[in-house]
Amino acid sequence: MTMSRDSSYGAIEGAGWIAFAGIMLTLAGFFNVINGIAAIADSKYLVNQLLFANLHAWGWFFLIWGIVQIFAGFAIFAGRSWGAIVGIIAAFFNVIAQLSWINANPWWAISAMVIDIMVIYGLVVYGGQRTDA
Repeated sequence: MTMSRDSSYGAIEGAGWIAFAGIMLTLAGFFNVINGIAAIADSKYLVNQLLFANLHAWGWFFLIWGIVQIFAGFAIFAGRSWGAIVGIIAAFFNVIAQLSWINANPWWAISAMVIDIMVIYGLVVYGGQRTDA
């Protein structure tokens, strides 16, 4: 039995990747906000052994960066053309930032880098396809 694609459901090639990218970017943004708040509040689960700067500076960075990621994720859901571009940029710089943050929270940093790479893939390959097939 084959399933037909009904255009009323918006069958766009890569729609799953776009939805995945939006969800993961928003989720990573919320996690970065939480980690930023934890770093600013001197939480004990973060280690203050960073590549450069101090835990408070990185806390403020991740708090602000997480908010940017959340807005980019919502823009992707809304189908805004700038959402994919901001999402790619946000994920790209988050990978770099996670390398500097890896000593403070290694498991999250590695997980976030993998998620960001998948977000970049989904948005680069399918992010520009916003028209109905």
